[in-house]
Amino acid sequence: MDTPSADAAGAAAASNLKAQDANQGILHAVWTFSFRMVLRYIKNSYKDDPFRTFLEICLIGFIIWYITKQKYNIGNNEIVLSEKEIDELVEEWKPEPLVPELTDFEREILDKAVTIDGPNGTKVRLASGSNTKPVINFASYNFLGFLDNSDVEKRAYETLRKYGVGSCGPPGFYGTLDVHMELEKQVAAFVGHSAAILYSQSFAATLSVIPCFSKRGDIIVADESVCFQLQQAITLSRSKVYWYKHNDMADLERVLKDVNKQLSARKGKKALPRKFIVTEGLFQNTGDISPLKDLVDLKHRYKFRIILDESYSFGVLGKRGAGLTDHFNIDPHEVDLMVGALCYAIGASGGFCCADKELIEHQRLSGLGYCFSASMPSILTVAASDAIQALESNPDNYLSGMRENTALLRTLLKRIPGLQVDGDSESPLIHIRLTPETLVRMKRSGGAWTNDDIKRVLIELSDESQKDGVLFTMSQYVDEHERLLPNPSIRICVSAAHTRKEIEKCAHAVKSAVSRITSKKR
Repeated sequence: MDTPSADAAGAAAASNLKAQDANQGILHAVWTFSFRMVLRYIKNSYKDDPFRTFLEICLIGFIIWYITKQKYNIGNNEIVLSEKEIDELVEEWKPEPLVPELTDFEREILDKAVTIDGPNGTKVRLASGSNTKPVINFASYNFLGFLDNSDVEKRAYETLRKYGVGSCGPPGFYGTLDVHMELEKQVAAFVGHSAAILYSQSFAATLSVIPCFSKRGDIIVADESVCFQLQQAITLSRSKVYWYKHNDMADLERVLKDVNKQLSARKGKKALPRKFIVTEGLFQNTGDISPLKDLVDLKHRYKFRIILDESYSFGVLGKRGAGLTDHFNIDPHEVDLMVGALCYAIGASGGFCCADKELIEHQRLSGLGYCFSASMPSILTVAASDAIQALESNPDNYLSGMRENTALLRTLLKRIPGLQVDGDSESPLIHIRLTPETLVRMKRSGGAWTNDDIKRVLIELSDESQKDGVLFTMSQYVDEHERLLPNPSIRICVSAAHTRKEIEKCAHAVKSAVSRITSKKR
């Protein structure tokens, strides 16, 4: 006799069978419908576009092949080496050097490099060499003597306690402090331009400003004697570059005419490129001063813009020390982009660019050195601000002493037989060389002088001067990256902090060193 539970189980089983049949019926209907749709799509597409059908079949075949192909397994390809084989491979392996090996001459220069032990200033102690007494420093760009300024040093200590060491962030994020904004306003007002922007390094300022405005397809006409950082900035811009002879305005005009002639001969309605003249205010490699009045005249005549690097002229030239525009009494707005440094005459760190406000704001978004570098430490920002304020309030106190010392030293150096003194008469950046006639007399063993031979003589000259208590060094260049490698020279930097007695001692040390060196047989 059937029980109620058995009847319920039978009913449930029957219900499940019906559900399965219903599901199968739905799946069959869906499959049939899908197959018919695909078949209809294939027929229609083949009739309308047979190539598309062929392409889709190839794609489906590729997908199937890719899914089913054998995957690469690193474990199956592992080569098992014995300990002996591993040791042999390690012994045979010779890593490539990260930098090229130094030549004998480069090693010789490096071994004789001068190291200062302690703070930098007008008088320093050397960590290398036999002279343990303080020497007079003519090697640093301390033109105004701010490295020895006790008031600036005191304010720097106070700033360090208030703001700490650094912001550790880019200006556009959280690196801008009130002292940065105040210094930007101060620099712009001192120079006489509309606005200014700060960079944490002077080298980065130049390398950021030029590529920020001059791009691929634009045109740069540059002085062939510009310094290394300007050469690198021009290269980074990827612009088309033309070079003119150093400070030769006739040659510059010739190049500008040729450029405009080429542009006017272009066919089609192409956008006109931006055109820039790039030069230095005070040339690092020569000590010469750019003729800004002629540059401005040519700029207007041939429709170019001027990018002026005032790294070495800022704080040095002009009645107020405001640079080349102050020196020639020219409206600063005639210079479209003015790049300067705060690490030389000002004795702090970093760089700046002065220009119209729109050009400055563009750099806050596109200047790579501004966007991706940490901002200038507040301690150096305040040091730069105090130095500019001191120069602005009493320019004669700094500029007169520097210019008197420069004129005196140039006069004394020019009296030394066999010595060539280069650079503008107002430039505190002096390059000295032995005259060609002196070199000919010294080369008694015969043969022509090479650059390395001349460098050895100049290094010997600086070593001899160190024995007399005077420090200066030979100018160093990255030879393979210089477009026009300057002739070897010794660079002397005159400071307002030097006394008359120290200037005379420097000239006497040079004279004695030249006399001793030129009298040697070689």
